[in-house]
Amino acid sequence: MARGTSLPICDWGLDYGLGKDLPGEYVRKALVLGRLNVLYAFHLLKIGNRDGAVRTLAAGLRFSHDVANGGSLFATLIAKDLLVSHLRTISDAVRLEKLSSVQRSRLETAVTQLGRGLDWPTAAKRDLETLRGDYAATPQASAALTRIISSFVAVVNDQSKFPELDQAIEGAPRELSELIPNARRVSEQRQDLSSTILQTRSILQ
Repeated sequence: MARGTSLPICDWGLDYGLGKDLPGEYVRKALVLGRLNVLYAFHLLKIGNRDGAVRTLAAGLRFSHDVANGGSLFATLIAKDLLVSHLRTISDAVRLEKLSSVQRSRLETAVTQLGRGLDWPTAAKRDLETLRGDYAATPQASAALTRIISSFVAVVNDQSKFPELDQAIEGAPRELSELIPNARRVSEQRQDLSSTILQTRSILQ
């Protein structure tokens, strides 16, 4: 995993033309691997190998971020979970361990490279677009889906847009509206990650 994070880009090469048949097992395996990485970092800290722990946490941040690349909302939620786990471990390490300035700097760089976090709007749009084929032959449902996608993407970045999304979902056929992810939960997860990134940066400074 650590060697893999040295690659400049990892988008998993997923074929979204498969729609509902798109394999998602890699996401579950990535969750297990990421959690093992956190445990390994704790182990290294416990035995006093702070350099190793710092390398492990930096690699884990990169891996966790890449889990979402080119993926679905499910992959993005898993990436968020892994990122928060790594960030909290970094915060604990800074508070409880005597990290050198070089070690703190390396962690700070790794956190800074996360930027604003994950691309939630693109993941949401990608997920919802997979429904397009099921409703292409029904003009009313297809138009409703177009409105929902536009509103969902907007609301991820701006919570004031929730009324428009609620209206779009309510106006859609029931079988379609029941397939729409919970936008409020997505927005909450996005905010939680952003807050955790900011908190970790503050601790590292």
